[in-house]
Amino acid sequence: MAIDLPPAVADAWDRLGARTDQTSISLATVTAETTIFEHRSTADALESLRSGGDIPARSLFTVDLSVSPSLSTIGLDAADALETAAPKVRDQFVETLEDDDIAVGGERTSEYIDRPDGAVGHLTVLEAAYPINAENAADGDSGDGAPDGSATIDAEAHVAVWPAADAYVMAGGVLPLEAPDGADLLGAALDVDPARDREAIVDLFRGLDLEAADDSATEE
Repeated sequence: MAIDLPPAVADAWDRLGARTDQTSISLATVTAETTIFEHRSTADALESLRSGGDIPARSLFTVDLSVSPSLSTIGLDAADALETAAPKVRDQFVETLEDDDIAVGGERTSEYIDRPDGAVGHLTVLEAAYPINAENAADGDSGDGAPDGSATIDAEAHVAVWPAADAYVMAGGVLPLEAPDGADLLGAALDVDPARDREAIVDLFRGLDLEAADDSATEE
C-alpha cells in the first residue's frame, strides 16, 4: 500500500505519482509500491530543469516492499535477513533511477542507521548525474561532455530499508548538488541547498510509519 510522508516533512512536499514494480529473487517475487513526492516551493523550477522523466531532481519517495511467498513461509525473518536484503533493495532502487535516465555513480555511504524507536535499517548514499534540458546548460555545453549534447548536474540519491513484519519498507530521496551553469534565474528558483534537503531525508527516515506497513503485511 502507499506509505505517506511523516508530519515533519509532509507540509513541504506534494505527492507526484506512484508506480508498482516486480522483481524475482531466487524463488520469491518482490513487489515494490513506490510513491514519489516533489518539493512544493521549487516544483516549477524542477519542471523547468527537466520536462521529462518521473523523478524530480529534488524528490522524496516511500516504498512498500512485499514478498511472495512471505519470508516466514520460506523460513526467513525480515530483521535477520536485512544484511542480505539491503544490497538487493539498493540495486532495485538503482534500476529505478537508471530507468528514468539518471546515471548512478559510486557509493558515498553504506551503513546501518538507528531510528528513535529503536528500529535498525540500512542506508546507502549514491552519487548521481541528473539529466537536464540541454538549453539549461551554459552555451548549450554538455555538463558531462556527452556527444549528443545532453547535460547533467551533480546530484545525490539516498535509499534506506527497514524490516517491517514479514516484509520491508524503503524510503529516501534525490537532491541536486548544483544548478546548471549559466542558468542564473533557474538556479535561483531551484534554490540548491543540500544540507536542507539531507535534513528533510533524515526527518523522513525518523518519522516514517513502519507500523502501517506492519498492519498491511498482517492483513495480507
